Amino acid sequence: MAAILAIGAGALDLGLLAVTLTLPRALFAWLGGGWVDRHRRRPVLIGSDLVRAAALLAIPAAAYLGMLSMPLLYLIAAITGVATVLFELADHVFIADLVGREQLLDANGKREAVDAVAEISGPALGGALVAWLTAPIAIAADAATFVGSALLIARIRKHEEIVATATASSFIEDVRIGIHVVWRDPAIRALFVSAATMTLFGSFMASLYTLFALRDLGLAPTELGIAIGCGGIGALVGATMASRAAARFGPRRTLIGSLALGAAMQVLIPLAPPIPWIAMTFLIATQVIGDGVLTVYLVNETTLRQRLLPPEALGRAAGTFHVANGLLTPIGALVGAVLAEAIGIRPTLWLLAIGYALALASLIVARQAFPVEAPLPAKLDPKAATG
Repeated sequence: MAAILAIGAGALDLGLLAVTLTLPRALFAWLGGGWVDRHRRRPVLIGSDLVRAAALLAIPAAAYLGMLSMPLLYLIAAITGVATVLFELADHVFIADLVGREQLLDANGKREAVDAVAEISGPALGGALVAWLTAPIAIAADAATFVGSALLIARIRKHEEIVATATASSFIEDVRIGIHVVWRDPAIRALFVSAATMTLFGSFMASLYTLFALRDLGLAPTELGIAIGCGGIGALVGATMASRAAARFGPRRTLIGSLALGAAMQVLIPLAPPIPWIAMTFLIATQVIGDGVLTVYLVNETTLRQRLLPPEALGRAAGTFHVANGLLTPIGALVGAVLAEAIGIRPTLWLLAIGYALALASLIVARQAFPVEAPLPAKLDPKAATG
């Protein structure tokens, strides 16, 4: 919103902004994954929060001084991108330390429920703040939340298990282990292919959704915030249902069924007409139902990865997923921006539904690799650890 409303950014500008926000995933994910496998994760979480807070505060400061520009937003996006990937990698491992691998499904579901509550209120409040204070000033409130997060994480008192101190001594070895542990298991491999496919096509929406809603559909910032916030309702329901779905249907049917319904809901976005109140209905339906079932998928996908992957290489395996995300997101954002300029935003967004269907196909093809019931936690292959 800051780029669109304060600077007048177009589709290509937003595509480049998405690139600078996500490309650091590819540049730092394996390095960060090796670090969090061999060091305490809590300091990484706290430091990442504080760096993001400082970077975001530069936006309202620049706006006040009349210096806000797209190059500055690109720089801030790159800094926050690096800090975010380090936070996510550390968080992925830290939660296993906190609750143990046997309780991961329940813990991941509860954490997604908390995120959903934030999603219900956050975007709507953000849209109102943008309308009231302008987008750059509203970002100051976003920066404050990272400071709050750092203070809360600092209060956690829990011993961290460091089990990978001798498993690798070089960046190249970290990369090799990260790729090996992901690709050797057919279930994890299928999840990786599915995630990569959704990332590539989903990045079309990441760079175009706001522009499509504000310009093509005629929604006001507050209306867009409300629509996105409604996704939190669906995500909250999905988070509470994730463990029950896995217990009733098993990981295999839960993953395939939830992704199938989530893929079907993506067609409502390009179908939305340029009549604001009707468009809101379409977007809210996508947010509520789509976010709900995709949260069920995400909770079970994350838990399955944490349980099947060896604890000694959990950070590096997560780094492999982040590298794919970091490479494919900017590619998809740029391709989506170019296509939007050439054929229009609405036709480009149809490719989102196609991409989710392809991701579903990858799971269906590999369905026999997924466990029918919850698997036992894995151990590290000594060959993968020592090379």
